[in-house]
Amino acid sequence: MSLNYKSEKTIEGKKRHGLIRMLAFAAVVVSVIFVGYTIITNNIEIRNNKKKLEELTAQTNAMKAKNEQITGYLEDDKSLEKYIEEIARDKLDFANGDERIYYVIPAGN
Repeated sequence: MSLNYKSEKTIEGKKRHGLIRMLAFAAVVVSVIFVGYTIITNNIEIRNNKKKLEELTAQTNAMKAKNEQITGYLEDDKSLEKYIEEIARDKLDFANGDERIYYVIPAGN
């Protein structure tokens, strides 16, 4: 009877050991999946942010160029008059008294 008792105790210990190993393995698998998911989503976010940075850098450079142009116009009065005339022509569609403005309408399909 004592041999059966030890063997049952040994079997019970092995079952517990197997359960602990299975839980530890499951924990490792879940951790690896979580880390992999985190790395992938972070890389996607980094790529998207790099694209946004490039777009914003291009916009910033365009604005700097426009600011330099406007600053050049504002440095002397003749340039300022020329700048005002360009804005009136381009943005407001104004013309001098002896000029005519023609609008080109593309042919419809």
